[in-house]
Amino acid sequence: MPTLLLTGVIVFLAELGDKTQLVCLGLVAKYGAPRVLLGSAAAALVNTALAVIIGESVSHLIPLSFLQPIAALGFVSFGLWTLCTPPHSDSCPDVPRSSHASVGAVFMAFLLAEIGDKTQLVTLGLAAGQSSPLLTWLGAAIGLFAAQALAIFASFKIAAYMPPRVLRVGAAVMFVVFGLIGLTCT
Repeated sequence: MPTLLLTGVIVFLAELGDKTQLVCLGLVAKYGAPRVLLGSAAAALVNTALAVIIGESVSHLIPLSFLQPIAALGFVSFGLWTLCTPPHSDSCPDVPRSSHASVGAVFMAFLLAEIGDKTQLVTLGLAAGQSSPLLTWLGAAIGLFAAQALAIFASFKIAAYMPPRVLRVGAAVMFVVFGLIGLTCT
């Protein structure tokens, strides 16, 4: 099986049921599906590139055991920030089209969620064993984004039937819980 397809399928399957799919629920309610798609796509490209680079050459310089607590603290911080930010209204906020802040927030949330995650570790391992870093990176990015897109579209449908306040509080609690779990497991 070609590297691109093999990597994409393995990363997609590893991502199913992952915490970033749960994060989609709150982010879609807050920012809307298009911004979450864009931010998560950019984060998937960066995250998988980091995993391939680490897997290819520098895994001895940046141990994942160092990155995991940083990601966990980021999760707790993002959750608390979400709880402390007053809601804009009873519906999804109308973020101006020219605003890049929402895409940036989604990008950072997804990037933090994936640092040291099982899909990053899978990508790192695949990169170490594959002959083509570029195809490994593209396959991993496609697989990761495909799983995230699936969750984003499902979240968009759920967000249409649930009040944004419930989604916001639920997402904030999930961020804090995942962050605390990450801190206790490192």
